[in-house]
Parts: sequence; C-alpha cells; structure tokens
Amino acid sequence: MNKMSQPMANVINRSPIPAHRVSPYKLARVEKVDLPDAGRGQHWYEYVLDNGRSTITGHRRGSLKDVTAHAHRYAEQLNTRALGSHSVWSTRRTDAKAKSR
Repeated sequence: MNKMSQPMANVINRSPIPAHRVSPYKLARVEKVDLPDAGRGQHWYEYVLDNGRSTITGHRRGSLKDVTAHAHRYAEQLNTRALGSHSVWSTRRTDAKAKSR
C-alpha cells in the first residue's frame, strides 16, 4: 500500500467513535521532500497530521512557512467537521430548497 492510500485505509477500517472521544488533529511534522520531474525547481514539503488514531499525509508546494500554515488550517477544518460544527466547505443555505433536501 502506498503512502497516499494508507490514511484512507486507516479511516475506512475503523468504526466511528463518538465526538466526545475524538482527539483533535495536530500537525506532527513538515519536512522538505523531492518530488518527480513535474515539481522540479520547486520547493515541496510533506506534512503529517495525526490525532492518535489516524494519520493524514499531504504534499504541498511553497515555503516552509506557507506549507506549515496550510497544514494548521487543514487540521483546524478537520477538527471542526469532526466535532459537528459547520465545515468551511459545507453549504449554509437556510431557504426552503436547502431544508427539503
């Protein structure tokens, strides 16, 4: 199993746990990596988010500061969704069409 599919396997194979038992995702590490030719000449970093139960690994181009900020925002968004709050990606429509769905 490759690095990118491992986090999904962790999520799929585990039963859901109550929100009060969910540990928040935290940034575990950010490190510079080499990517294939498509990313040559660019600064690429791998970031790892961990909540003690699941690990999410991502790659992003940019400065260490920018990638670290992205990873912190991503962890915050995941934590918001896990705790039942509105996601930054979810609709906030309150009209009759949205309620009828």
